[in-house]
Amino acid sequence: MLNNNSLVLVTGATGFLGSYIVDSYVRRGIPVRAMARRTSNLQYLQPHLDAGAAELVFGTMTDPDRLIAAVRGVTHIVHVASVIGPNIPNEMYQKVNVDGTRTLVDAAVAEGVQRFTLISSVSTYGDGITPGGIVTEETPQIPSNPYGKSKFAQQEIVFAAHREHGLPVVAIEPPVIYGPRARVGIEEAFKLVKWRLAPMLDYGRGRMNLVYVTDVVGLLEAADATDAAVGERFLAAGPRFATHKEIFQLVAESLGVRPLYFPIPLPLTKIALIINNAILRLLGKDVFLKPDYFYHFTKGADYRTDKATRLLNWLPQVDVREGIPRTVAWFEGN
Repeated sequence: MLNNNSLVLVTGATGFLGSYIVDSYVRRGIPVRAMARRTSNLQYLQPHLDAGAAELVFGTMTDPDRLIAAVRGVTHIVHVASVIGPNIPNEMYQKVNVDGTRTLVDAAVAEGVQRFTLISSVSTYGDGITPGGIVTEETPQIPSNPYGKSKFAQQEIVFAAHREHGLPVVAIEPPVIYGPRARVGIEEAFKLVKWRLAPMLDYGRGRMNLVYVTDVVGLLEAADATDAAVGERFLAAGPRFATHKEIFQLVAESLGVRPLYFPIPLPLTKIALIINNAILRLLGKDVFLKPDYFYHFTKGADYRTDKATRLLNWLPQVDVREGIPRTVAWFEGN
């Protein structure tokens, strides 16, 4: 079990979720080795470095020598670092998310690491597998975009090391994470409402599950505390669905503005993606989203956290009615 003689390597330590994970270990009195790129913003990490509660190592997921060096002497690894985005070439997903993870896992096996925790994603289940229906850890994982495929490949690598080499592993699968420090996801809604605009997919009826960042960290802490988590995957969903209209309304109320709500019929999104994908192909770029992506996206998926509750006694605590005002207040102050 973790104690003050442990040493936890956190990849992606200066990112949104990674910075909260570092905060968690420091708060628990557990030494941290934070891995970051040389160009990373150390704003949230610097106080821990100054206090001697964390050490910094520079490296990237595409530099095997740096990764192997970062693993030396650590007892635990929390692997957060990955790339995501519609403009990232498939080759980069392979190099960073897949090949980098394989190097990290191989180093963990060689070092005899006591626990390897992968921050994965619900994208491993794909879009439209059970739209609007229940998703559990038993649902078939059929990823439908390059990011989801790379996260699924990460899981395959990690759990193969568990089966073949006895590496103790855990995977955590969150949907969209939000909260203070977030730079993607809820930020787009924040900017649009600031501009007095509130575009609503499928007339605002679309649903999605958001999970507050401290709830994801809480699941990690619960998994750290027991060997019952080893060899398991856990969905880290928020308490409930929220409609796109509710999300925009909460952002607007928090900002004290009255935006223009305007519907976007789903057929328009299909036309837009067909045109967008045709342009990408002409430019020789990789296609990220299929034309019917938003048809599945707006239906949402009911990610169930029963397994995490049963094995780890974990439940998400922060509803969007509480979390979105906190997040907006942070954006306003930053």
